Amino acid sequence: MIEIILITIFAIWIIIELIIRKIILNINRHFQWLIIKKDEKPVLSKTGLQKFFSHGYDSELGWDRKPNTSHEEIGKYGKTFWSIDEKGCRKNSFVETNKIKISCYGDSFTFGRQVNDDETWEYYLSELTNSNVLNFGVGNYGVDQALLKLKREFSKNPTELVILGVVPDTIQRILSVWKHYYEYGNTFGFKPRYKISKNELVVVKNYINTESKFKNYKNFLNEIKKEDYFYKNKFKKEIITFPYSINFLKNFKRNFGIILLVYKNKDALEIIMKRNLEWRIKLFNDNKSTNLLVKIIQEYVNFSKQVNFEPIFVFLPQKDDILFIKRNFNFYKDTVNEIRKIHDLIYIDILDELLEYENLNELYSENSEYGGHYSRLGNEIVAKIIFKKLNVKKL
Repeated sequence: MIEIILITIFAIWIIIELIIRKIILNINRHFQWLIIKKDEKPVLSKTGLQKFFSHGYDSELGWDRKPNTSHEEIGKYGKTFWSIDEKGCRKNSFVETNKIKISCYGDSFTFGRQVNDDETWEYYLSELTNSNVLNFGVGNYGVDQALLKLKREFSKNPTELVILGVVPDTIQRILSVWKHYYEYGNTFGFKPRYKISKNELVVVKNYINTESKFKNYKNFLNEIKKEDYFYKNKFKKEIITFPYSINFLKNFKRNFGIILLVYKNKDALEIIMKRNLEWRIKLFNDNKSTNLLVKIIQEYVNFSKQVNFEPIFVFLPQKDDILFIKRNFNFYKDTVNEIRKIHDLIYIDILDELLEYENLNELYSENSEYGGHYSRLGNEIVAKIIFKKLNVKKL
């Protein structure tokens, strides 16, 4: 009798296991954020790599905007267009003067995704300062990559002032050396990072620093896993492998939510964006992560003294950052207080002004909770805030 019961239970479990496996494999084909065993060592697209090499690959930084390239995007206001000049910075059509005093480095919120070349906050800052503000921002950069790019480019394009601008989500980007372990599916995103060794900041160079290494990237995974914070803390915990039924239950709320939305043909990305915000908040409460961030910004100031420019740092909050802070608390306030203590650094806070704005949708390029990037109006307001702060500092 007991044997029959056990065999029946085992048979039922096998059936459940096969059903869940089929569902998970099907979802994985349509939605990259539900990861399975094959995602441990994904096959890199040959055609995708060829395009990446010609338009974005950089052996030191991982990726970069290449000179004399351009691209179109579609947002809620229609098509937008960006272009890169021969210096490798975003084209600035402000031609009132040849005067250059300010250069900007950072991520996509500095670059100005989802708006035209004459709708970035750097363009509006050009109008306000009557100078050609250089925009060296690059999408998905952490403050680590932005600093390394600044160190490489500054001698070719020196300016009196440098603005380093990144989203608060940079707190996770500085812990990564393969973006795929945090942003599942971003399989070309190998990058350098800083880490702290014996209380000193040291660079972990990009492991995949030649085009040929992409073909053999699996040979470097052991070292990459050791240096990437998210392999053990996120990727490994969210991957669904055999037994599927048990691993599915480990992150039931996340996994079930994704499956439900995908089957309803709705946007399951909202679950991912909420999880990313949770990670952001968690990391800003982690002393090791915030200490690394502050040390990188200190290194930025150290470099400014070596080559003689005024260092300015600004957090450029996403829409979901602002909504969370409005409803709850400022999760990166303590880190900002530590950043403000860095001697000779000018910290520009744009958060307070954005918190007062009633219709946040007007400031962002998407109406979702995440919000996308700053809209034309959003960039205009950001430029005015930065200009006002520079005036207060008499810069």
